[in-house]
Amino acid sequence: MYQKYQQIDAFKTQLQKLGADYVCNTSLPATVVCVSFLGSFQEQVVLWSMTLATLEQWRSIDSKKIPEIKSELFNRPFIEIIQGQDGDLSLKVGLDLDVIDEPVIKKSIIMMRNYKRLVIGKIEFGSLYT
Repeated sequence: MYQKYQQIDAFKTQLQKLGADYVCNTSLPATVVCVSFLGSFQEQVVLWSMTLATLEQWRSIDSKKIPEIKSELFNRPFIEIIQGQDGDLSLKVGLDLDVIDEPVIKKSIIMMRNYKRLVIGKIEFGSLYT
């Protein structure tokens, strides 16, 4: 079981009150944004908590945590799904862009909702040499 139905229902109510499809509490444009939205995962409705950032920002974040990290670690766009101990799901998404704005958020949400082979873990896209 991924998330409690009360949590999902409460978020649906919040979206209806806002007249929105997602909630973003970050001023745009930015290099890192946090977005919450509803989607599906393994045939269940889930509340996604997505951290969407540029690849350069992911390189910066991780190189601060692990000084010896290689900068090649985030050269390709990726999706990473992480399941917490409480069953909540979070997303990390890295895109090869300079900034994240509203159209990028909307396209990322559509991508997540349409991608049918989502699994726990990291999925990278594109060639390493493009």
